[in-house]
Order: sequence, then C-alpha cells, then structure tokens
Amino acid sequence: AQKTAPEQFDGSAADPLTELHALGQRWAGQIPAGAPEWRVDPDVEMYEDVEDTGGGGLGPIRFARSSQGPLARLEGGLRVRRAGRDRRGFSSLRTVLLGEPIASARAIHERLSKVKAMAVLSSDPLSSVAYATEQTMAVLLMAGAGLLGLTVPIGMGIVLLLVAVGLSYRQTIRAYPKGGGSYIVAKDNLGPIPGLVAAASLMTDYILTVAVSVSAGVGAIVSAAPQLAPYIVPLGVAIITLIVLANLRGIREAGTIFTLPTYAFIAGTMLLLLFGFWHLVFEGARAANPYFGETNYRGPLPLVSIAGLGGVWLLLKAFASGCTALTGVEAISDGVPAFKPPEWRNARTTLMVMIGILAVSFSGITFLAHQFGLRPDYIPGSGGLPAPMEDPHSYRGPYQTVLSKLAHVTFGNGPLYFYMQGATAVILALAANTSFSDFPRLLYFLARDKYAPSQFGNLGDRLSFSNGIITLGVLAGILYVGFRGSTDALIPLYTIGVFNSFTLSQLGMVVRWRRLAREGSDEERRGWRGYLAMNLFGAILTFVVLVVAAATKFLNGAWVVVALIPLIVLIFLGIHRHYANARARGQAQIPITPGDVKPLAVIPIGDLTDVQLQSLALARRLADRVVAVFISDDPAKIEEMRRKWAAWGNHVPLEVIESPYRSIIRPFLAYLDAVQAQNENATLMVILPEMVYSRWWHQFLHNQTALRLKAALLFRPGTVVVNVPYHLRDKEAA
Repeated sequence: AQKTAPEQFDGSAADPLTELHALGQRWAGQIPAGAPEWRVDPDVEMYEDVEDTGGGGLGPIRFARSSQGPLARLEGGLRVRRAGRDRRGFSSLRTVLLGEPIASARAIHERLSKVKAMAVLSSDPLSSVAYATEQTMAVLLMAGAGLLGLTVPIGMGIVLLLVAVGLSYRQTIRAYPKGGGSYIVAKDNLGPIPGLVAAASLMTDYILTVAVSVSAGVGAIVSAAPQLAPYIVPLGVAIITLIVLANLRGIREAGTIFTLPTYAFIAGTMLLLLFGFWHLVFEGARAANPYFGETNYRGPLPLVSIAGLGGVWLLLKAFASGCTALTGVEAISDGVPAFKPPEWRNARTTLMVMIGILAVSFSGITFLAHQFGLRPDYIPGSGGLPAPMEDPHSYRGPYQTVLSKLAHVTFGNGPLYFYMQGATAVILALAANTSFSDFPRLLYFLARDKYAPSQFGNLGDRLSFSNGIITLGVLAGILYVGFRGSTDALIPLYTIGVFNSFTLSQLGMVVRWRRLAREGSDEERRGWRGYLAMNLFGAILTFVVLVVAAATKFLNGAWVVVALIPLIVLIFLGIHRHYANARARGQAQIPITPGDVKPLAVIPIGDLTDVQLQSLALARRLADRVVAVFISDDPAKIEEMRRKWAAWGNHVPLEVIESPYRSIIRPFLAYLDAVQAQNENATLMVILPEMVYSRWWHQFLHNQTALRLKAALLFRPGTVVVNVPYHLRDKEAA
C-alpha cells in the first residue's frame, strides 16, 4: 500500500510568505487536510500467515514470513510485500564477499560433519608438525650438532604427552557435551578467577596461533620461492584478511573452503612418510640427493649424554619448544556445539582421529629428520645467524625449513616436492582458522557471563560471531606486523597460554570427579577413579611443561605473555564490575507513569521549510508545550526568520538567540539549562531534524550540526532526543 505524497514547501514559491500563511492555517486546523488516499497493489505477493498477535490497543497486528526470511506487515488482512533491500554501494559489496544473510532457523543446518570439523578445528594441531620438530632441533643445535641425537627421545616424550592430553580432553567432551572449553571447566569447578585466567591464557594463545601459523605458512612459501622474501609482511596480512572473510561467511562454508587444503596436507604428509621410510630402508640415509649433494645429510648422529644443569636446562628447553605440536588440541573440546548431533560423540571421534594422525605425523617426521641428519638453517634467537655446519661443502642456499629439506630428500626436486610445500604453506596459513572458530566462541561465553562486552554475544548475518572474528583478525594482524612476520620471534611467546589453560582444565576435571564421587548418581560415579587418574596425570604433565616453557623462554619474550594474562583478567573483572554497577545503579530519569510525564518539546531550527514544519508538527502532537529555538549572529537572518514565523502564524513560540561567537551548540545547551531550571517537573524533549544521506560520501558535504548536537545531548541526564529524518528527493521525483 502506498500513501499519496503530502504537499511540499521549500520556500521556492513565487510568494513564500503567502504559502507559509496557508500552511499555517492548515497546520492549525482551519483548513481540513482531508483523509489520506490509500491504494492497494493488485500484484502483491501473498505469503502464508504464520503469526497473529494483539496490537496493544492499536488493533490486531498480523505478520507473515516470506520464504526468504523478512517479515511483512499485513494491513487489513492484506499481505503486503516489504520493499526490496537496497543493493547499492557497500551493501552490494558486502553481499558479494559474505553472502546472503542466513535465517536463525537454519542454525542446525550450519553444523559441521566430522569430515568438515577435522578441517575447521584440527588444522592448527595438524599443521604444527611442520615446525615442531624444527623448533626442538634448533634449540639442541645451540649447544652443537652433537646434541641433535636427542631429537628422537624428546619427540617420544612429546608424543606421550600428546596422547595423555588427548585422552584427558576425551573425558572433558563427555562431561561437558555442550562445550567444555578450559574457561567453562575451570570456572565451574575451580571458581571464577581460575576460569578467567584460563580464558585469558586461551585468548593470548589464539592470537599467537594466527600470527605464528601465518608466519610459518609464509616461511614455507618463501622456502619454495625465495624471490618473495621481501614481501613477507604484506603476504601475511593478505592471508589473515582472506581467513577473516572466509569465516565471516559462516562456519559451515568455512569448513567447505578449508576441507581440501587440510586433507591435501594430510595426504602429503602420509606420502612423505611412506617415501621417506622407503628411501631409508632401500637406499639408506647416506644416499646422494641431486638437490643438496651427498655431504648435506650423513645419517643419524649418535645419542650423547647430558651432564650438568646446563645440559638438563637445554634438554627441557628443547622439549618445551617441541610442545608447540600440542597447540590447538583443545579446539575440538571448545567447539562441541559446532558438531552435528549427537555432538559429543562426533566430537570425541574427531578428537581421537586427529590425535592419531598428529602422533603418527610428528613422530614420523622427527624420526626421519634424525635418520637423514637434517638440521635447521638458523639458531633461534640469533637474529637469523646460520647454524654451524662442519662441512664447507654443505648446502648454503636460500633458507629451508627442516620439512622442506625432508621433502627434498624423499621426493627430490620434482612435482611431489612442490605439492608438499604448497600443501604445507596452505595448511600453515589456514591453521589460523582453528583460532577463528574458538576465539569468537570463547568471547561469546565471556559476554554471556558479563566478563566481555555484550556485542561479542551477537550472531552475525551468517550465523557466525562476526565481532569476535574481526577482533581476532585485527589483533593478530597487529602482532604479525609488529614482529615483521618472524616465526623465530613469535615462537617464544607461544605455548605459555595454551599449557596454562591445559593445566587449569585438567585440574578442574579432577575436582569435578571428586565432587561426583561424593554427590553424583551411580551413573555419574561409574569409572570415576580411572577418569580422575587420567586427568590428574594430564594436569601434572602439562603443568611441568608450563613451568619449563615459562622458565626457559621467559627472557626471550615469554615474560610478555606472563604479564599480559593478569592484565587481561583485570580487564575482565572491570567489565564485570561495570555491568554489575549498571544493573544496580540504573535509574529512570523521567517519570515512569504516563500521567506524570509532562513533555516540553524544544526544536532547534535553521530555517522554516517543510523539513522544519514536519518536526514542529510532530512536536506539537507529542507535547502540549513546544518552543522553537533559532540561533544566529546575523541580524538580517534573524529578521527574515521573524517574518516567516509571523506569516506562518506563530503557532509555536519562537526563541531567538544571538550568538556573537557563531557557535550553535553551546548557546543551545545553555538555553536548555535555563528551560530545565524554570520547569523542574517537565520532561525535556529535543526534536532534531536530521538529513539522511543517500550516499556515504554526502555526509562530508554538510556541516553535521544535528549529529554534533546528538553527541552533546547524549550525556545530558533527563533529556529525551527525538530524531526526525528527512531525505533528499530523487531526480525523478524532483
């Protein structure tokens, strides 16, 4: 239904004052305006009626829902199509990049199957095999190549820890089928503060995961294409941006996008291990390779003994560095609600498959790298100094990761090598996606408990937590640029947060099993001793790694994370305190019963056209007492306004304020103070006419007086602000 357009007055008539006089008479009711004419479009689409509600004194208001989702208002029982959405400018670009909005009713269809969940939630731990072995070897290399023989025993210890943590989280998923992240487990069983410490630890880990994964992915690209080395920073920022856009399209669509790269990397890793063991068994570790030359890998180094505190310290540091292979293991436990039903069963199955693939991949790569005598090109923390090489004929070409060297050994310099490097680069870059799945969900839980801004609890158009996704992208991008994309510089900050959250989560489960042993039902107590022992063992192991990692990496940058976690917890507590105060101290500043509301409307005007007349009409309808305020420093403009006002009929009192300093906002606020002082029982209502721009750049062509007034009135207590928008007429209408 469409309403005929009312008369317009813009002061352009031959005799504006005569026209104003006529409009003033109509405004006062001396000339009947006549009933509006309504017409009904016969081609209107009919929707199925899905809801009937009472209108609260306005008559029945009925709604219908179209197949595309929007509600349409029904007038007199007629189903009226809502006007189409504006597809110009930013809206159109947003739709192209992110897709059409998804209805809330389709949320269940956006869940992940086990195959897609592996791609979305396991890319981070699976990709860590690309650099975890190298980090262990690089630390050992600081004391000389002779200690590289310890790589395999350390790797075995890391695999044992991985299995223990995986089994512990398997129990957590069963105990918390709606999502058992470290924050929830620690908060429910250890208290709010340990829960917030776990949340802060996970947040720092998620941000670092994005930065480290992208930097490692760019490193793999540079290994295969050294000419791209000068563009490390822009490449990383571009990758982070693409991952943000992919996740804003929704979790299911992100799973579709990341499925192929994840499984391509798994296939490449299995091929690498297969070819590597074949090479080792049938050709030996000393066989020549046309890329490196015979001298580069000379077979496994002998196992040497560690003597003294310095040796033990180095061994512990190497173990802590290699534990980066465990980062992201908790992601499936955090993301249980993202699975298709039955959620917890599918999550447990996916977790154990992921643990198996990760254990085989990491142990196989570590063993083969040791057998072929491979070593990192750089010593960590050396600022890029090359690792010592006894043989002057050893390969000294462009920087190569250990995984790249192993791929050269097993595949040569053929297509499979470039396939492996390409798959590694993509999975490392996309490993950040695990954080983009869990970081927004963690912020949602914090926002639900009032420890984070409530905006993080809102679902976006594509049923994803858009605010959390964008926040993570911005923070990770800043960190990546700040460290210039250096994996070596970022790694020391890694693992502290994740192992802190591991420890708190496992301790929380220990407390839970003890509580269920005392208070739980027979079903809940079944097998509690075995589960408690498993979680306790996992807590002890992760705590040892946490202490070692914090101690060995403290001076290399880990102190930043150690100091940042308490700061984030204090921010959480401050936000929670604010929300508590807002609930307790919130009070009405105008009367809460209709009979006590005595509105006094004040309208700032700059002219007298139909724009101001509509505001005056609305004000007069809302309040019996209305006053218009005209502020100027020009006597001629003041006199012209008085003539217009008199011609219109003086239906509303006009206050003229002369402002010698050309200011509008300060004199208007001072006038409001005076009005409020003289009318203590009145509810002050400011009616603001405001232009709405058809293009975003139009706002730069106008002085934004209404916007500045709104900003000034926002913090003024007891003042109601009503916006009366007006639009520029289209060329066709004009």
